[in-house]
Amino acid sequence: MSRFLSASDPRLAASIQRWLPPDVDFDPNAEEITEPEGPPPPTPEEIAALQEAARHEGAEAGYREGYEAGYREGREKADQEADVERAEREAREQEWRQTEEQTLRETVAALEGIARALADPLAESADALEPELLALVSALARRVVMAELTTRPELIQQVLHEALQQLPSRKHPIRIHVNPHDQELLAAYAESNDEQPTWIADPEVEPGGCILISGPSRIDAGLETRLRQGIEAIWGELEPPEPLSPSDEPEGVAESEPESEVEMEPRPEPESEPLSDSASAAGPESEAELEPEAESPAVERELQSESEPEPELQPAPVPETETEVPPT
Repeated sequence: MSRFLSASDPRLAASIQRWLPPDVDFDPNAEEITEPEGPPPPTPEEIAALQEAARHEGAEAGYREGYEAGYREGREKADQEADVERAEREAREQEWRQTEEQTLRETVAALEGIARALADPLAESADALEPELLALVSALARRVVMAELTTRPELIQQVLHEALQQLPSRKHPIRIHVNPHDQELLAAYAESNDEQPTWIADPEVEPGGCILISGPSRIDAGLETRLRQGIEAIWGELEPPEPLSPSDEPEGVAESEPESEVEMEPRPEPESEPLSDSASAAGPESEAELEPEAESPAVERELQSESEPEPELQPAPVPETETEVPPT
C-alpha cells in the first residue's frame, strides 16, 4: 500500500489545503509596523524618591515593631509594679487594721474599767486604802499601849499572869525573858504568887512584854505579838511573821533543843479582880489590846492532857542551857 494519498481522493479534498510559498514582495507604500516600546528607565530623582519611600516605610515598620515590643515590655513591668504596690498596700492595710483593733481593745478595756469603777466607786478605793489604814491603826495602837504602860506599868503583871496560865506544864524550870525596866516589877509579882522562875534581862524584849520558856514550850507574850493578834482580830489574817533566826534569840535558847512555840493569846480576867477606876477610864484601844480571847485549840489540848492522869513513865526533860543577860 502506498504511503501517499492522492489529492483527487474525495475523502481528503475538504481537509487538505494546498501549500503555497510565502509572499516576498516589498510594497514601499505600505505603513511601517512598529512594535510598542517598554517603559522608560527611572530617572535619578525617581530612584531617590523610591529609596526615600522605602526608607520611610522601613522606619515606620521598625517604629511600629519597636513600639509594640516596648509597649509589651512596659505593660509587663507596669503589671509587676502594680502587683508589688498592691501587696504593699494590703500589708499596710493589714497593719493598720491590727493597730486599730488593738487600740479598740485597749479603749474598750479602759471603758470597762471606768464602768466598773463607776458601778462600785468605793471598792477600789477601799482596797487601796486598806494597807494605809492598817499601818495607821497599828501605829496608833502601839502609841496608846506604850502610853498606857508608861502610866500604868503594873499592867505587865497581868500579861505575865496570862502567859503563866497558858503553860501546859509547870514540871520544868521556867525562864522568863523580860525588858530590864520590867524585871523588878515582875520579880516582886512572881514572889508574891510563889513563882520561882529564872529571870533573864533581855533588852531586845520590848517594855510591856515577856517571853516564857519552860521545857519544850515557849510562850511569846511580846508587845508586837499581842498587837498583831489584836489587829488580826479586826482586819483578818495577815502574813505570818518571819521565824526568829538563832542570832535573834537569846544565846541560851539558840543552843538548846528545838522547842514548841505557843504564842500567847489573851485570857479573860478573873471576876474576882475587878478593874480599878483608872483602868475603866482607859481608852478603848488599851481595852481592846487586853481584851480576852478564846484559847487556841493547841493550848486547849495541852491543858486537857495536863488535867488527865499522867502515865507512870515520864520522858526526861530536855537539857537546856541558860545564859542570863545582865540588865542594862
